Amino acid sequence: MSSTDRKLSSSPWQQLQGYLTLARISNSPTIASNVLTGAALAGVLVPDRTTGLVVVAMVLFYTAGMFLNDLCDYEIDCQERPERPLPSGTVSRSAAAVAVAVLFSLGSLILWFVGLAAFVSGLALIAVICAYDVWHKTNPLSPLVMATARLLVYVTAFCAFQTQVAGTLLIPASVVLALYLVGLTYIAKTERLGLTSYWPAAALFAPSIWFALQGPEATMLPLLALFTGWVVYCITLVYNTRDIGGAIGRLIAGIALVDGLALAGAGAPSGVLLALVAFGATLFLQRYIKGT
Repeated sequence: MSSTDRKLSSSPWQQLQGYLTLARISNSPTIASNVLTGAALAGVLVPDRTTGLVVVAMVLFYTAGMFLNDLCDYEIDCQERPERPLPSGTVSRSAAAVAVAVLFSLGSLILWFVGLAAFVSGLALIAVICAYDVWHKTNPLSPLVMATARLLVYVTAFCAFQTQVAGTLLIPASVVLALYLVGLTYIAKTERLGLTSYWPAAALFAPSIWFALQGPEATMLPLLALFTGWVVYCITLVYNTRDIGGAIGRLIAGIALVDGLALAGAGAPSGVLLALVAFGATLFLQRYIKGT
């Protein structure tokens, strides 16, 4: 049966599930927590209308990036992951391509109304997303490109607000997020090859080290313990049981915990609670829609 025949025989529910799988929608709560963090670093400690608009724009960008990723990996997925929505025919490549254009356009339009600085940062984010998707399989620097994409979510959210805050926390928070993403992405790249290096594990602890050096309040120590324990658990999956796929999904959820540490450092307790909700929501959604 051809992919077209399978597409035609797919039920509406199967097609919807295909789109959600293609979008890795289960990971979208971590995008929301990224935006909350960028806003808090700009001095906006309680989410407002602008925060909500940026969340929508960033989720649209993320979804477009995921669609584009599968479009670029189509030939490889036909060989290695034929069950994916595009090779299986559940979602057509033409529909996915249209979705990429529409989602990027809608997200950009939202940022245009938010403000020029956020719009320009959003354009830079689109460029980085496209660069990663087009060349990531054989690019040794792809973990750094992926990290740049995530930290630009921080920057875009920060730029969305007319603020007098100097952004002294933006740079270190972005650096530790980037280090975490570099470690995560490097581990993900080795899923089918096996992992022998240990430096990615060290990179995953960058947020713990940074937060501990800030001299956190006693009330935030459980958050530090939660994040550190979560990373240790994920590392055991990588190096002991060799369940790299399982570790990656959990480490992606852990991005929300990285955000929680940054939100705590910015003095946004309500944001910390929302980051914990995003962490739990990501893990819950990953039970139904794979995050990788």
